[in-house]
Amino acid sequence: MSKKLRFVFAAVLLALLIYIVHPADLLAALAEVELVYIYYLLLLAVALVWLSCLKWRLFIRASGHDAGILRLMKLYTIGYFFNIFTPSYVGGDVARSYQLGKFLGNQKDAFVATFLERFTGLLAMVMLGVGSVALGSEVAAGVETAILLVGAVVFTAALMCFSEKFGNFCVGIGLRIMRAAGFGKLAAKLETIWRKIVAAMAHARRDWMLMIKAFVLSFAFHAAGVFNTWVACRAVGWESPDFGALFVVVPLVLLVGMVPITPSGLGLQEGAFLFFLKRIGATDGQALGVGVLLRAKVMAVALFGGLLFATLSEKSRSADEDTDSLRVDKNGSGGSDQLERAQA
Repeated sequence: MSKKLRFVFAAVLLALLIYIVHPADLLAALAEVELVYIYYLLLLAVALVWLSCLKWRLFIRASGHDAGILRLMKLYTIGYFFNIFTPSYVGGDVARSYQLGKFLGNQKDAFVATFLERFTGLLAMVMLGVGSVALGSEVAAGVETAILLVGAVVFTAALMCFSEKFGNFCVGIGLRIMRAAGFGKLAAKLETIWRKIVAAMAHARRDWMLMIKAFVLSFAFHAAGVFNTWVACRAVGWESPDFGALFVVVPLVLLVGMVPITPSGLGLQEGAFLFFLKRIGATDGQALGVGVLLRAKVMAVALFGGLLFATLSEKSRSADEDTDSLRVDKNGSGGSDQLERAQA
């Protein structure tokens, strides 16, 4: 699906959701939002980025490098900006990995740290989703098969990553099938990606304490995400959202939002909020209002990330110009020296 089609599909999906809920009900819910709640949500946005960067830094240090937490938060926020234009979180991860690689002087280690930061978060999220099904949560009723299917895929991927022998076996079979079917070039690309993933997981296989710390931070992030959603629920006029039930809802919503169909899950995530929040007592307007409010917060962070990226690019251009000027000066002085020697 092309980029334009993804945006069109997202716009149609949002329009359909608003039509289902009725614009008046949605506007009534959003009219309840007070300035203090916006302040709380922005503070929580900073806290969520901070938690993610703490985990990111764990993996950076494990590779023998380091970066300040404020620098990482800046790069992570820039990632939000790139997520606007790409499906799921791919664009943001690529952008922050590249910028981190420039800072570290090592793109491979930057990829490793970024991959592990994202993968451990995904694994923790799937564990919460599968756990909700295992405990028989009514919130997940009707979508158990989809959740378990996603869980099976992610847990198999985790087993492939944590067990190099099993991973090489599975990937080897897949690559042979692809080459036999005439997809040799694609197989070569996937093999390169797999080698990077194997390198990324080497840290995890050697240091289980590192992974335990990462999962603690992952679950702390999801707890903060639940509180973030609870604040949004209160903001749209929902007086008594079930905090415990939100621990089931939020991972499920995030899983839906990761489906790579629309830019940054636009429309999909809002629809998931509507579907799941209604099950725990929200009205149609409140449920969609939560999705829209949280989307607006993410867009605000993304725009700030765009400004940070613009300043970063300007600094890079200035540095390049300074380097070019230095080269010209050196060449110029060298030429003068040669002229003086010739005249002498």
